[in-house]
Amino acid sequence: MITSPKIEELAFKGVCRWHVFNTGYASAYTLEVPNGGFILLRQIIFHPFYQGATRNAQLLNVAHQLSLVEQGSKTELVYQFRNPVAEITSAVGVVNNVCTTEATILETWGVFKQNVEVDLLNIPDVASGVYGAVIPFQTNAQERPLPLGYGATALIPTFSIAGAGAEQYFPAGQTRQFLGINFGGAGVRDNLRYDYTAGRQIVPATAVDIDRQYQFPLMSFGCWIFNIPVSEYLNY
Repeated sequence: MITSPKIEELAFKGVCRWHVFNTGYASAYTLEVPNGGFILLRQIIFHPFYQGATRNAQLLNVAHQLSLVEQGSKTELVYQFRNPVAEITSAVGVVNNVCTTEATILETWGVFKQNVEVDLLNIPDVASGVYGAVIPFQTNAQERPLPLGYGATALIPTFSIAGAGAEQYFPAGQTRQFLGINFGGAGVRDNLRYDYTAGRQIVPATAVDIDRQYQFPLMSFGCWIFNIPVSEYLNY
């Protein structure tokens, strides 16, 4: 639920208010937090879009990552989206792409006491990544034999997101070890999170395309804005 009896009471008392922050078009945004107060993020509305100057390029830019990070802290929310795209043909035979889903509406929960850095990127093409060579898990009490577990079956242990080395992803995590490969190294991670680079930023829509209204991001962030600190809220 977006609200609660306690929040409704404080809203009637003028202690907090509901606010929807609408933004889009670019890669970087800011949710401002009032001095001495905090915000409670409860809803994100994400409209599907794609990027690229050609139809083929657009099909390679339908996946996106959205992150919200509190300035000066480790408080963070990260969401990833992949938007279905279909082809449509105009009356004169011109073929264009179009998003085929409505907006994604997320109910979330995030308390931020400082301004929130909101960043959006295009997830890189999977063709630029490198799958690790298949190997089995280490033999231990946690790795069950077939058919309840993989046993000695060889599996893909890693995926280097942008080529060898840079962002190495271990889907099975740190505690489920493979034979002959250790969790570690530059850019290692066990949670899928893409780094922000210049090549992944949001690019302008192609103005001559009839489908240009699907080529840029639109997002809404629904939050309760409190003009008191969290400590005071807890004592109400």
